[in-house]
Amino acid sequence: MLSQKSEILAQTSLFAGLARPEIEALAQRAVEKRYVPGEFLFHEGEECAGLFVLGQGSVKIFKTSASGREVMLAVESAPSSVAEVPLFDGGPYPASVRAIDDVVAYLIGKKDFQQVCRQHPEIPLKVLAVTGRRLRHLVGIVESVTFG
Repeated sequence: MLSQKSEILAQTSLFAGLARPEIEALAQRAVEKRYVPGEFLFHEGEECAGLFVLGQGSVKIFKTSASGREVMLAVESAPSSVAEVPLFDGGPYPASVRAIDDVVAYLIGKKDFQQVCRQHPEIPLKVLAVTGRRLRHLVGIVESVTFG
C-alpha cells in the first residue's frame, strides 16, 4: 500500500504512470509544507530550493513587472507540481507562486530530486513531457498578448 504522500505524487501529471519504486523514492524525500491564502511558496528570482508538489489547494503562478503589475501565467490545483524547470537548468525560480487557498505542498529538495533522477531515468523523461506541455501553453499566452 502506498503512503498518502506517495498517492498524491502518483496522481500528478509529473509522476503519473511511474512505477512504485520511483514514487516511493520521491515520497521518502518529500517534506510537507503548509501555506495560508496569500502566502508565497517562493518568489521570482529566488534560488531554487526544489520541486513543490501540491497535495491540497491551489496556487497562482505569476511574473511581476518593474512597475509592480502582476501577469498571471497559470493557476495550478492539487494534485499538481510547480518549479520543474530550475531543477535542471540551475537558474532561480522564473516566476512567483502564491497560495490562493489553504495549501499543503510537498517539497522535494533540488539535490534529492536530481539524485533520484540519476537512479530512475524514467522520472526526467516524464518531467520533459510535462514541461513541454507547459511551454506550449505559455507560447499560447505570448501569442494572445502579442497578436490579440
